[in-house]
Formats: sequence, C-alpha cells, structure tokens
Amino acid sequence: MYGKILKNTSWLIIAQIITKAVSFFYVIFLARNLGVENFGLYIVAISYFSLISSIADFGVSRYVVREVAKDHQSLPEILSNIIFLRVTLMAVIFALFALLMYNIDPSKTRVALSLVAVLAVLPQAVAISLDSAFVALQKLSFSAISLSFYNIFSAAIGFILVSRGFGAFGAVAAVILGQIIYVLCLFFFLIKQRIPLFSKIKENLFKEIILGSLPYGLLGILGLLYFKIDTLLLSYLKGSYDTGIYGAAYKFLEAIIFVPSSLSIALFPVLARLHDGKNTGLKNIYFKILIFMGGLGVIVLIGYLVVLPGVIKLFLPKFLPSIEVVKILSLSIPFMFIHIPLSQIILSTDRYLQGVVKLSLASLFFNILLNLIFIPKFSFLAAAWVTVASDVFSLIIIAIYIQRNVLRGR
Repeated sequence: MYGKILKNTSWLIIAQIITKAVSFFYVIFLARNLGVENFGLYIVAISYFSLISSIADFGVSRYVVREVAKDHQSLPEILSNIIFLRVTLMAVIFALFALLMYNIDPSKTRVALSLVAVLAVLPQAVAISLDSAFVALQKLSFSAISLSFYNIFSAAIGFILVSRGFGAFGAVAAVILGQIIYVLCLFFFLIKQRIPLFSKIKENLFKEIILGSLPYGLLGILGLLYFKIDTLLLSYLKGSYDTGIYGAAYKFLEAIIFVPSSLSIALFPVLARLHDGKNTGLKNIYFKILIFMGGLGVIVLIGYLVVLPGVIKLFLPKFLPSIEVVKILSLSIPFMFIHIPLSQIILSTDRYLQGVVKLSLASLFFNILLNLIFIPKFSFLAAAWVTVASDVFSLIIIAIYIQRNVLRGR
C-alpha cells in the first residue's frame, strides 16, 4: 500500500518540481514586467478564478474519485454526467458572477480582468473531470504529465503575450489557453489508454451526484475562501499596490504547496478504502504524516528564509517590502505541510463530513475576523501574520478532531 502511495506521489512531485520551477521564474517575469499595481490586479483576477473554479467544481472531483475507486466500471456513466453538469453549472455561475462584479466593483479594469480569468473555468471544468478518472484509477503518471504541459504552455504563452505589450490581460488570457491544452492532453491519454469516456446522460444520476458532492463542494469553497480571502480583502481595503506586494510573497508560498497536495491526492483513494472501522492503517498514516511532513516542512521553512530574500533583492527590486512578508509567511509552511494531507483522513469518508464543515467554518471565521481587524491598520504585514495564525489554529483543531473521533479505539 505504502509503495503505491509513494509511487503515485513521486510522479506528481516530479511533475510539480518541473512546473513549479517554470512558475517560479514566470512569476518573477510577470512581477518585473507588470509592475506592482498591475501585478496586484493580476493576483486578484487569478484569486477570483480559483474561487469560481472551486464553486463550479463543488466537490464533484472528490465524488468521482471516491465512487470510481470503489467501482471502476462506473467511470463512463459518472464521467459523462459530471462533465455535462459542470459545464452547465459554470455557464450559470459565470453569468451571475459578471452581473455581481459589474454592480459592486467600481474598478472596471479589475472587473474586466476578473471576468476574463473566470472564463478559464469552462475548459478547466472538463479537464478536472477527466483528471479525476486518472486519480481514481491511480494512474497519476498521466495526471502529472498533463499538468506539466498545462503549466509549461501557460507560462510560455503568457511570456509571449506580456512581452508583446498585452500586460495583465495577456497573462490572464494565457490561463485560458493553457486550460485548453490541459483538456487536449488528458483526452489524448484517456484515448491512448483505452479508458471508456462517455455514456448516456441520465437525469436521475444528477441528484445522486449533487447530493454526494455537496459536502465536498461546500468544503472546497470554504477552503478556497480561507486561502484567498486575505488577498481579496487586501485589494478592496488597501488597493492594488499592497496586493501586489503581498501577492508576490504569497506566490512563493503557493509554489511549495504542491508537496503536501501531491501526497493528499495519492492518499485519498487509499484512505477511502481504509474506513472500515477495523484497519489500523489510518493510525499509521496519521503518525507518519505528523513526523515526516512536519520535519520536511521545517527544512523547507529554513530554505525559504535563507534563499528567498536574496532572490527578491536580485530579481524584484520594486518588491523589496515583500521580503518581510516572505519571512512571516514561511513560518506557516510546517503547519501547512501537516494539515493538508492530514485532512484527507476525514475527507475520504462521508462519516465525518459534517464535523469537517464545522471545522472549516471555524477556521474561515477566525481568518476573516483577524484580517478585518488588522489589515486596515497594518496592511500586508497583518495579512501575513493572520495567515500564520490561521494555519496554526486550523492544524490544532483538525488534529484534536481526528484524535477524538477517528483514531480512538483503533
């Protein structure tokens, strides 16, 4: 079991190392060429893309992985209905989002950029559906290769468009084109592996999918709000310059999240089969995550503190205030490294979803409250410290919950 988890995680990590290396230099390129304020606008647009993506997904990916992991024969029927449902939902969400933005946001540039970014969710809805099939079948090598193509081509297209003077709009348009390439890669591998793709659309299956995905969808939205709310609040409370400074530092933090996220993806289908009330595998995985991921997080933290200040001074002289933000945000790395994979223990079964929703709401409320209190006075430094405090708080409550509700008696 552990060998398969390690193999699948390794595929994702290798792919992510390549793509994150590309993304690292791409972010530096964007920051240098867009300037602080335009980079701040780009960060807000991408934050909206991530948030709407989570709403459009609404937990369907986890539902696909969980159900197909149990019964591989159900893949064509589930996949066909999922894609149809997602695309339809996305069209409705985009219309509502456009209407809302035009009525509440005074910045027309920010509105236009955000709408262009959110358009990328349409091809992404198809791509994530197809990718879920590989995750469920534990063929993560194809997911890894497709993800690599997406990131590399997005960066290349963005480099060309921004270099030719299209600015933040060019950077956002590159996300759409990259998602289209992502879809084409996944289609190619699915066909090559002779994995059945489509079946008849069954309306009676929609209800089952929606109900099965609902808890995961709510958790996905809460999770994205948790990670993006500081950026959005900073944009509206302090402006694009402060958002650009914070966004540059936060991008470096996001660059390393792939490590615990890759482990989480590989763990999910395995954990889904361990929740039988008898297997001691859950307890073993729990303590291995605490020890290994905690130690790895400390190593990465030290590396960030040593390396990144010099990188910012050398490549991003206009973003020097980001150095202090990076130093603060780095403190959250060990807690994130433990929290992200640890949460899969209670996300991989319906049994604890109600409790997870309550934990997520508590973390989000804690995060928003502190940001609203401190951002107006301390700006991006407050957002950074609140991120660290929120990650510590989230890890503590989820570890206590798992100890009391999942591991007791095992």
